[in-house]
Amino acid sequence: MTYVFSPEQHGQLVAYIAALHASCITLDHMVGPFLPPLTNEKLLPWWKQRIAEAATGTRVIVLLLPDTPPGKKPPGTDLRGLAMLKLSETETGSFRGQIDAVLVDRKHRRQGGAKMLVAALEYEASRRGRSLLLVDTETDSAGETVFKKLGYIEIGKVPHFSRTLANGKKGETFLYKEFLPSPS
Repeated sequence: MTYVFSPEQHGQLVAYIAALHASCITLDHMVGPFLPPLTNEKLLPWWKQRIAEAATGTRVIVLLLPDTPPGKKPPGTDLRGLAMLKLSETETGSFRGQIDAVLVDRKHRRQGGAKMLVAALEYEASRRGRSLLLVDTETDSAGETVFKKLGYIEIGKVPHFSRTLANGKKGETFLYKEFLPSPS
């Protein structure tokens, strides 16, 4: 199941969210905002800033968790994945959003989690009047394949876009998807 992050309901998951992010960077060599070595001092403030943005309505964070009874807070070990959407704050871009991350725990991959997370982001974007989503992902990655399967259209590729741990650089593929927003 997917749930929109709520500090009251999911605040206890922040350390687990940071750990999932660290795992994707360290074990999968995902290109992200950080290079290893990763520490809580690096990750936790970054995630707290993302959560603050969600609280102000400029970001949507969706969590992938097992079905959780209403009122019960899920334990951190239940976190299976997450996705983030940054909503444009400009008057000229008020119809668009940028998918920042789709992270799925290694134990829960190939079970449709990424598809569920992206569908939840698209739904939340549409509810907020967004009709254009942008995403960039590492070239030739599983992420690129998933987004194309979900109907995202490639705009182009930029070689040598992000620094890697081994002082190399990886390319990035930019994609978009247009859809109708939900009626208000």
